[in-house]
Amino acid sequence: MLFDVRPKEYRKDLYDREKEIEMIKDSIQRKTWIVVLGMKRVGKTSIVNVSVNETNSIVLNLNLMRIYNPKKSNYPRSSFINLFLESINSAIKKYTLGGKVLRVVSNVLGIDESSFIDFNAVKIRAGLKKFRNEDIGFLTREMDELAKDNGKNLVIIFDEAQELAKVNGINFSSVFHDIYDYCKNTTIIFTGSMIGILEKVLKNIEYEKPFFGRYIRRIYLERFDREASKDFLVKGFDEEGVKVSDEVLEDALNKFDGVPGWLTFFGSEYSFSLKHNKAIKVDDIVKMAMKEVKEEAKNFILSTQSKERYSATILALERLGGKGELKQITKVASSILGEDVPEPRIYEILNRLLDYGFIEKQAEEYSLLKDLPNKVGVVEAASELLSS
Repeated sequence: MLFDVRPKEYRKDLYDREKEIEMIKDSIQRKTWIVVLGMKRVGKTSIVNVSVNETNSIVLNLNLMRIYNPKKSNYPRSSFINLFLESINSAIKKYTLGGKVLRVVSNVLGIDESSFIDFNAVKIRAGLKKFRNEDIGFLTREMDELAKDNGKNLVIIFDEAQELAKVNGINFSSVFHDIYDYCKNTTIIFTGSMIGILEKVLKNIEYEKPFFGRYIRRIYLERFDREASKDFLVKGFDEEGVKVSDEVLEDALNKFDGVPGWLTFFGSEYSFSLKHNKAIKVDDIVKMAMKEVKEEAKNFILSTQSKERYSATILALERLGGKGELKQITKVASSILGEDVPEPRIYEILNRLLDYGFIEKQAEEYSLLKDLPNKVGVVEAASELLSS
């Protein structure tokens, strides 16, 4: 169903994206490493899922949002290792692998095979003390060989891979160098919505010895244009068997600005309400989406060293009509705070907001995102934090 708000697994449930799917599939076939980039809720996870499911692959899926904590600047090594082992555990169960891989991973951890299959938390935690960083590459080589012996590819997905930069105690350049050189049957797929942060992570990998010179292909996902957004909604409502007026469609198109996640959420909520005779307006759904963004923005601002200056910078953009250049933003932010904030400091704040996907930039002009949930959610978070 087009309006299923969970990540899609099959092409029949995904709207368009044919070009991107074929690019990912071709990259897997060629064993070329790739990164799928795009704003939050643009559908990166769904597109990767659909693409991988159409290839003959064994998949290790590491969703790094599982360890994400906006209040932490670093994550312990064990949190990543546990996630990595969970992905192997899931693959063993999904593809009924067992055998050598199960024996190897159990030996590495110093636990019995049944404890790993059951993913016994107490025994796994104890086993992590014996797990060395080089065991990541060692186990990946075992999975690579197993996939090859079964006539399959191995695909490792690092979802929201910018979080790798926060993991302590692991040299990922060395880990990826080992995988690149020795796992010839393996493709790694990185995804990320905090594009600026992820690009920095990738450059550290691509340009740092011993990985220097290896190429990671970029695939960028854009939001839908207005025509595609309308077609998506019309087809989705047809699937749901409900009729929606042109007025409602136009209102939704204006407020969600082509963001697939918001359009899907709107379609799901509006269809449900119509089917069950519940009165609902587009603005009601905008408010629900806005609360989600507001919480994300508040958590981010509170994780910075100056919630006041970050909040004032966002509010300055709002007072400038949603967009402005550095000098203008600095002047308004200083006025809001009642102090002269140095322009280089505002520049730093703007670029961090840009890296984390809360604002956009074209040429010399910074701007709030155009869809209403993101625009209003970020501004309300800043307003609340500044007044508190």
